[in-house]
Amino acid sequence: MKAFFSFIILTLLFITAVYFYNQHHQPGPVGGAFTLISSNKQIVTEKDIRAKPAVIFFGYTMCPDVCPTTLFDMQQWIKALGNDADKLGFWFFTVDPERDTPEIMNEYLSNSPKNIIGVSGDPAEVRKVIKNFNIVAIKVPGENKDYSYDHTAAVILLHKGGRSFGIIPYQADIGANSERGNIGLDKLRQLIKEDTQ
Repeated sequence: MKAFFSFIILTLLFITAVYFYNQHHQPGPVGGAFTLISSNKQIVTEKDIRAKPAVIFFGYTMCPDVCPTTLFDMQQWIKALGNDADKLGFWFFTVDPERDTPEIMNEYLSNSPKNIIGVSGDPAEVRKVIKNFNIVAIKVPGENKDYSYDHTAAVILLHKGGRSFGIIPYQADIGANSERGNIGLDKLRQLIKEDTQ
């Protein structure tokens, strides 16, 4: 079983690396066209995502570890950025639209800064977005008809207009404020700087 989980982790890391390479070398916007619903029950399209530099994470509300950890990281980045956080769009797309309705997403994000907006909607449309962003989202059956998802754990960064800026790897800021610095926060500040020059 341990070997299986190691294989899954290595596969996700490989696909993340391929995503970064492919998206970083595409000159135009990434993600394709879509129409979904926000956790505030507003229509969300690719135009909303591209209206300002974007910080995007794909996950689900019943995720046991990766999603709460990443959401906490996003909250810390927003706090550290202060007013500059308003220059970015923070988006949490579900990979589990059957369970993660806009109402559930709103409840899940209720203790998060208002900057973080959940995105859900028609499952077929969500799957299209997942595919267009080259996100891994593998449904894993559990007991009593329960299930979980193995999914891409990196945070995706886009320039205003939708061009790729890169990614923030999962738990990149372990040991933040050490000799490594704060990788995620540094990338966000660089994204803001490049898009406001």
